[in-house]
Amino acid sequence: MKKRVVIVLLTGLVIASLAGCGTKADATEQEVSESSSAETETDDGITSEEVIGDNTDEPNDFTGAENESIVLYAEIAEYGEYCSQEDQTFEPVNNTFTASDNLPVYNVDGIEVGYIKKDATITFTGYASNAWARFENPIAGTDYDYLYGFKEYADVPNTNQITITPSDIEQKVIDDLKHIDINPPTIVDSPTSDMEVFEFRMDSVYEDADDFDFWYSKNLRYDTTILYEYMTYCIECEEDTDGWITCRLYYKDDLPDGARETY
Repeated sequence: MKKRVVIVLLTGLVIASLAGCGTKADATEQEVSESSSAETETDDGITSEEVIGDNTDEPNDFTGAENESIVLYAEIAEYGEYCSQEDQTFEPVNNTFTASDNLPVYNVDGIEVGYIKKDATITFTGYASNAWARFENPIAGTDYDYLYGFKEYADVPNTNQITITPSDIEQKVIDDLKHIDINPPTIVDSPTSDMEVFEFRMDSVYEDADDFDFWYSKNLRYDTTILYEYMTYCIECEEDTDGWITCRLYYKDDLPDGARETY
């Protein structure tokens, strides 16, 4: 549908603005009535002026420089997400790794300035005492001598890592209770209605056996008085979500006076 549009040209105001000096002109009713007008026809209606500018909220969408391994942004944020690494001492290393994904890199002020491309090979040349590592900026003519990332980028799989099952934890508790030399408890297969219960959760993956022992002890030895204080136990564990295991330790029958464990 065609629409008729009247465009009013305020001739007096335009002439005054082109002069570029003097006092500000006021548009009077007379000036408006004497101004010229024109009629135009448009097919789609009135088209407003579109303002195009930089999207400063998402500066990471624009590539400033790149090579086969690194992308550097043309614009970066004003403040960093992380602390400055300027005062850190970096010990020399030579740790080459292949990026498993696009990995963000930062400048010395902790501001994200680009990323390592997925499958690119990078060599960290310095490790700080904290979690940070750095490598020499491979793109000449850009602002950074070094680019910074996290040491974990170069982590290799731990060959000592172990995966624990619910039955592993159940057996661990049973073995623990069997170490009691005085008044060893009775371990039953199913809980009874007169038992109390202590519930805890444990991860299923650990760095090694010592790591598992530490967290097991944290749950059942150091922070509780459940183990070794009763005469009857039952332990049930089941898979939870996201790799966790939920366990319930049922217990009843206080130890008689003077009877203590000798673990």
